[in-house]
Amino acid sequence: MAQTTSEVWNTRWSATRRAIRPEVQDNFFEEYAIIDLFRKSGLRMTDNGGKEISVRVATGGGTATAFDTYDVLPKSPVDPVESAHYKRRYYAVPVVLSDTESWENKGEHEVFDQLSYLDTNATSSLLKAINEDMAGAQSGKTMLGFQDIMSDDGTGTVGGINTSNTAAWKSAIYDTSKTFLTQTTTNIFDGIVAWNDIMDKCRIQGGRTSHIVTTFGIVKAYREALSSQGYARTTTEKARGIGGQMNPPFYDAEVVADNDIKALASYFIDKRHNKLNVLKSANFTTTPFVTLQSNGQLAQLAYKVAGVQLTTDNRRRSGVASAITGSN
Repeated sequence: MAQTTSEVWNTRWSATRRAIRPEVQDNFFEEYAIIDLFRKSGLRMTDNGGKEISVRVATGGGTATAFDTYDVLPKSPVDPVESAHYKRRYYAVPVVLSDTESWENKGEHEVFDQLSYLDTNATSSLLKAINEDMAGAQSGKTMLGFQDIMSDDGTGTVGGINTSNTAAWKSAIYDTSKTFLTQTTTNIFDGIVAWNDIMDKCRIQGGRTSHIVTTFGIVKAYREALSSQGYARTTTEKARGIGGQMNPPFYDAEVVADNDIKALASYFIDKRHNKLNVLKSANFTTTPFVTLQSNGQLAQLAYKVAGVQLTTDNRRRSGVASAITGSN
């Protein structure tokens, strides 16, 4: 039964204050692993301005010909460079505080800094929206996501370049259905086979997978695989049980679990070619507060804003395994 309190206004009650913990404990927001990952150095780029982000990409090459003496050589021109253009996308969350709340939340009556927490809450709201969109597919005014840059079929138009016309702009794909903990080959888990396959597809194109971003169910299966017979994951020294990192690297690639990744998907990312582009003047900043008195309201309004876009300059060096079943 939930605890309830019944208070009577008497000398004992009014003479004693509650022991109030000033910290606000978050029971709403999750850990947003994707955006945390991309905000790290090496996966984020900050620009001072510009309406769009443009990158030049080589999508073709010439053909060398063996010849002797007076053979006629080819002379067709080659135009191997294209440009990918990315629009900036903007996100905003309001920060609103009435004047009465501000007046009352002062001095010894201030349990916690309400305005500061509203700003923190707005930041978390921004991170939530951006993290969800990074794991998804672009729609309306949202940013590009993994499902665009590393699409299940590798096709589509990204940055204005269509894979129907430019085959070199196609991302790597492994779409064979696998259950991670099934063993088609003795002592080799099918999930390990699938991850090796897509990693090799990326490496053949010159990619170096730095991060694998996938679901919690697939990461759980991966841990279970590494804790099973034939894998060096368990230790009995001083009865310490199962050791190692929570999400062990897969051949030097950091394994990241995020709740926003769509079911069955594992994204293999080369950090050299995939960036979270952030506009410096809208780098999760708060706009100046303005009064709402013109609306007949005694309150202050500001916005927490972010100008972001997920971009790539080489789709073929990253990829997706799109049909892996993990653990429940």
